[in-house]
Amino acid sequence: MNDLRDAHRLHHQGSETSLMQYFIDATKNELSTLEPLLVEYLLTPNEPTNDVLRHIFSAGGKRVRPGLFLLIAKLIGYEGPHKMPIAAVCEYIHTASLLHDDVIDSSTLRRGKPTANSIWGDETAVLAGDLIYSAACRLMVKTRSLDLIDTFAECIRFMSESELFQLELLWKKDITKQQYERVVQGKTAILFEASCKTPGFLANLASATCDALGAYGHHLGYVFQFADDILDYVGSADKIGKSVASDLRFGKVTLPVLCGLDLERGQQNQPLTKLVGHALKSGECTDHDLQKIIDIIRTSGGIDHAIEEGRRHANAAQKALKEAFYLMSPNHPEANATLDLLLSLPETLLMRSH
Repeated sequence: MNDLRDAHRLHHQGSETSLMQYFIDATKNELSTLEPLLVEYLLTPNEPTNDVLRHIFSAGGKRVRPGLFLLIAKLIGYEGPHKMPIAAVCEYIHTASLLHDDVIDSSTLRRGKPTANSIWGDETAVLAGDLIYSAACRLMVKTRSLDLIDTFAECIRFMSESELFQLELLWKKDITKQQYERVVQGKTAILFEASCKTPGFLANLASATCDALGAYGHHLGYVFQFADDILDYVGSADKIGKSVASDLRFGKVTLPVLCGLDLERGQQNQPLTKLVGHALKSGECTDHDLQKIIDIIRTSGGIDHAIEEGRRHANAAQKALKEAFYLMSPNHPEANATLDLLLSLPETLLMRSH
């Protein structure tokens, strides 16, 4: 069975209600190979530490970032010795950031399983995250690619900076789209960018081609996060795995709210502005008020405007990928099928249901 051909066939038959099935079908064999390596690369002489690491990675996840790395590697024909280690790096950076997020948010569950901090305490969770970051650094150094090392180092730095910036914005009612997008860039887009750009360094592609691949990942990261934030207001709790409008419950103003507020500006009656302002000023949002906010955002055009913002990035991602493909002109057998999958991904991500 050819993973790419089957994924491509399912996609064009309309089986895109589950984005991740479509996405995983394209890389399932390689992701299956990667899965045990995620723990193997981290193992220590201390078995209790290894138990923590096994628990962290047993929670599963979509493996979107290493999946993207592997698809780009397939697109450009890279099959070198650093493929799996750097695919692991893409997941390590993401996982370590989630461990630290869980401590900050005092989360007790992630993907339906108890978080590391809820079992072993905050100290262990933070140190496990640090261990994963340091292991990622060692794997990067083994490539001897300064461009790759610098890209991931800046990624980790900016992700940390953005988390601090997001904390500053909590419960503030005067958030701008520019501030929100800065958080998205650091929270999601920069790691998507690194995951798509670094295969080019390993394959010794020209800098312009690497930049174009990175631009694809950058815009795809925005699409992914916008879709996540939209689902927070239009999804159902059983599908998205969390309470609807959970971001606002924790003082986070995201794209659907910002678009809804924009649509009210200049109007005499501004119910959404009043409700959101009251929630952020008081530091709490009742279930009754939250449902009103959700209803207004859904009916006012706020969701449609948010989707259009996402589509702008989806189009930019496709344009960047076409440029990269033109610059490198790969001629291996799977190149065109991989390109088709990657070009379909932005719109599929944007319209996903979970």
